[in-house]
Amino acid sequence: MSSTTTNLQNERDTSAAQYRSPSQHNILLPTNSSANSRPVHPAVFIYRPPSDFYHYRINCNEISYDTIACLLKKLYNDHENIMQFKDDEYIFFYRQEYDNRFYKITCEIVSPLLVNKCLSKSLLGIEFEQNMEQEQLSFTFDQKEFLELHLKNYLSQYILN
Repeated sequence: MSSTTTNLQNERDTSAAQYRSPSQHNILLPTNSSANSRPVHPAVFIYRPPSDFYHYRINCNEISYDTIACLLKKLYNDHENIMQFKDDEYIFFYRQEYDNRFYKITCEIVSPLLVNKCLSKSLLGIEFEQNMEQEQLSFTFDQKEFLELHLKNYLSQYILN
C-alpha cells in the first residue's frame, strides 16, 4: 500500500473517530480531544424519555457562578418576587459533574399534533390541518420528576455545547 493511501486511510479513521453515535439516539456527535473524552451535545434538542408519550424541546443555557450568586441573593432577599410559569414549560437546574458547569434546563412539551403534522409532511408529503389551539398541554408533578431524572442521566454522558 502506498504512503498516500495509508495517509488517506489514517485521515478517514481519525475523522470517523471524532464522531460517536449515542446508544439511545441515532445522531452523530463530535467528541472532544482529551483522553477522557465525552461526546459534545447540542444545547437545544428534542428529547423523549423512555416510556413517555410526549416529546420535549430542551434548551440548556449555561449559568455563570456570578449569576447563581445573584439569583440566590434575590431569592432570599426579595419576598415579592413571584415567578410566573407556563403550564407547558418546566425549568430545573443541572450541574454537569464532568466540568462543574451549571445549566438552566428549560423543557417545553411538544404538541403531539405538531409531531404528527411534521412527520406526515416530511415522510408522506401530506399536509393537513389540525386545530392545535384546542390542545391544552401542561406538566404534571410526576411528569416533571420523570423527565428531570431521565434528562440528568442522559446529559451526564455528554459535554454540553
